[in-house]
Amino acid sequence: MTKFDLGGSNSMTPSGKDTKMKHLDRQSVSALAEKPQQMAAAPITRDLEYADAAFHASPPPSGSAPQAEMDRGWRPWKVVIGSFCLSVAVYGLLSTIGLLQTYWKEHMLDEYTDSEISWIISMFGFLDCFIAAPAGIAFDRYGSRWVLAVNSMIYLASFVGLAFSSTYGELMGCMVVAGVSSATITTVAFAVVSHWFNKKAGLATGCVTVSAALGGIFFSVVLQGLFDRLQWRDAALVLTLILAVFVTMGNLLVETNLPPRHLTQGEGAAAGGGLGTCQAACGTRQSLLEMITNSRFWLVTYAIFAYELVLFIQWGSIPSYAVATNFGDDQFFLMMSYNIGACFGRIVPPFFSDRFIGPLNTTIAMNVFTLVVVLGIWLPAGAKSIGILYLVVVLMGIGTGSFVPLGVACIGALSKPQDMGKWLGFTYAISGFATLMGNPATGEILDKHGSNGLVAFLAAVLASGLVSIIVLRWSCNGRRWLMIGKI
Repeated sequence: MTKFDLGGSNSMTPSGKDTKMKHLDRQSVSALAEKPQQMAAAPITRDLEYADAAFHASPPPSGSAPQAEMDRGWRPWKVVIGSFCLSVAVYGLLSTIGLLQTYWKEHMLDEYTDSEISWIISMFGFLDCFIAAPAGIAFDRYGSRWVLAVNSMIYLASFVGLAFSSTYGELMGCMVVAGVSSATITTVAFAVVSHWFNKKAGLATGCVTVSAALGGIFFSVVLQGLFDRLQWRDAALVLTLILAVFVTMGNLLVETNLPPRHLTQGEGAAAGGGLGTCQAACGTRQSLLEMITNSRFWLVTYAIFAYELVLFIQWGSIPSYAVATNFGDDQFFLMMSYNIGACFGRIVPPFFSDRFIGPLNTTIAMNVFTLVVVLGIWLPAGAKSIGILYLVVVLMGIGTGSFVPLGVACIGALSKPQDMGKWLGFTYAISGFATLMGNPATGEILDKHGSNGLVAFLAAVLASGLVSIIVLRWSCNGRRWLMIGKI
């Protein structure tokens, strides 16, 4: 993955007699502080890790380098398989959880409206994103083993509770617990990839995110079979057992490639006494402040917010749009077609990102592609023919499916591996409001403005995301617009 030097170059060396010093001395730190404009205008340095002035101002924690070689061997791909399993257990289920909503409406919550029941699902998706911020900090500080194991058990327990639930409040409570615990599972699944991959990070992330599409196909078949043959309690317990298999595989295969931050802080304290302890304790807080005051953080966050809003509206709008345009009998197969396209979108664009043009350029290209599909095919002709609608959902699957791995790749290029959990967590915590808005927004727009109004709204959101990611690219490219090199 291309790493962006956004606050200064790692190649800078401190002034003084000893040019072989590993870290900047206080004199050079002062010099850096006197030249902020020069540092802000520094161009992209290919294959250098992101670092800004405050990070360079203090030595990196002892042992912060990867413990095993990145991009090579079987261990990185073992972690990818584990992350894939974790993601299937959450996003694979979430992409077809509308089947649960339909079942609850028909058998358990018939006195509630579809909109009221949809809030149960929306809370699950929202909390999975919103709690990612503290989950990312916990992952950066303590590693994956125990935080993943504890939250995996809580996640499975929530579905056991779901099996014994029958009222609106009980179902909502179980989904709230599932959403809170799943945040750590998914944050670890995505963030740990940056510990093991550099040049192939986009492809590796794509392999993890394709789990949502493949898992969606798998769980749609499983849930329909379970609901046809079993009562709710037995069906939910079998579902829990299936989730347990995926979660257990993920826990066994996923491991970090960096020492947990609380261990490196302890080492620093032991070596340097009180000063080392103070530097270690202040490092996380300073890095967090630095992150949230970085304009590039907000640019990438808004772009991902827009993409998440489009993605969640897309998941909910395909069946609703099919019904509104008299193609309701094809809604199941339309969703299958969308997930097939999403499989392609989650693998091929990240491969091109790694190999040829970089994550920001690829994201811009896929944003333009998706916007052209919406404005050029879906809006004028999507309601005229079922064949055209199938074409639209496959192409939209390719476009929107690429946004998740490319978004993670962009975050990875803007952050250091030991801070990836924090960047990823806070970005998706903010983007979580898009998941909360997605289902209700779809219903409101369809009711007031019809199917074309919904498509036009998607186009507007995509256009705003495109503006944000273009400005981010301009900022990372030394405030130049030219398409030069991998960015």
